[in-house]
Amino acid sequence: MKLLIVYYSLEGNTKMIAEKLAAKTGADLLEIKSLKEYPKKGPSKFIIGGKDAAFKVCPEIEKPEKNVKEYDAVVIGTPVWDGTIAPPMRSYLRDTLIKTENVAAFACMAGKDPKKTFKVIKELVVIDELKAEVSFCNPANGNDPDMEAKIDQLAQAVM
Repeated sequence: MKLLIVYYSLEGNTKMIAEKLAAKTGADLLEIKSLKEYPKKGPSKFIIGGKDAAFKVCPEIEKPEKNVKEYDAVVIGTPVWDGTIAPPMRSYLRDTLIKTENVAAFACMAGKDPKKTFKVIKELVVIDELKAEVSFCNPANGNDPDMEAKIDQLAQAVM
């Protein structure tokens, strides 16, 4: 079975989880890159990123290097911005038809409940249920003691 992990990461949390999951599963990675640079620090990070997330902005992204149609299973990874998915991931999901039912998702966050994030992913992928919905709290800072168990949960859900 071919597995693709599609992710967007601003500060490295989502990238770290995607890479750890890929190492466990042998999955291919597809990093979504926005043509618009989002600030990584300071108030402008929250003002600009939060505004774009709240208003469902879909920034231009780089052309994806991999075709999702070639995969049997997909894991979607995104940071939580203003309680929802990051705008570059919204752009990717809006423009990409994922035809498999074998889809799981993970979200990295600092505080907001990820329920809305997973709901938006399901709406954009046009799927009733995800195989797994897993959230991580600032994993790159060592704040998520259950990180490895959650990565195993994601791997088992899609393999």
